[in-house]
Amino acid sequence: MEEKEDILAQVGLGAMILFVGSLIAIISCASVMILQLEIISEKTEAVVATTSKEAHTQVVFVGAWIHDAYDDYLFMIEYQSLGKEVQVEDVGFMLWCVDNAGTMHRKTGDLGSWASGPDSNVAIWEVGDDIVEPASLESGKRYFIGVDGGTDADPNGDECGPQYIHDQGIQAYYTIFLPFGGHTTQELRVTTFGPGESVV
Repeated sequence: MEEKEDILAQVGLGAMILFVGSLIAIISCASVMILQLEIISEKTEAVVATTSKEAHTQVVFVGAWIHDAYDDYLFMIEYQSLGKEVQVEDVGFMLWCVDNAGTMHRKTGDLGSWASGPDSNVAIWEVGDDIVEPASLESGKRYFIGVDGGTDADPNGDECGPQYIHDQGIQAYYTIFLPFGGHTTQELRVTTFGPGESVV
């Protein structure tokens, strides 16, 4: 009997090989896509959790007073957080104002920098506790913070201090910057000048 080539069988065999190869490629691609989707989903959940904690972390100003009759403020703040505590040296501040001539004055530092407080080495301490600087801010606790007037260029000046803004009839602003990017600003106005008077 004479053997003949079956062209249709060859086409069918080729189609089957192509079909199986396509299935393997599709399954491989699908598994890679599912893995990447899981990774993205896990990262998104982690970012949402972190953002939620950071969004609920804030500093609330409770009060502000003139500390002396020259250039010092004393603030009371409350630290509120769903996240972790923050180190004092990681929390920055900026005291700034614009005088009547239109010049902006600015002083920056961290919460641990105040040279003329009740203890020259302590700029922040817990309300109701000894005047000892804490290593970190704890959620729900209140703290006193002191800050001098002046500028970064002239730290011993009185720019933006209580007497300065009272005499110029302007307002100053005190901003606290948290390490992850959140910040709180308090407007400062001195209506009655004198040590112990409230700053509104």
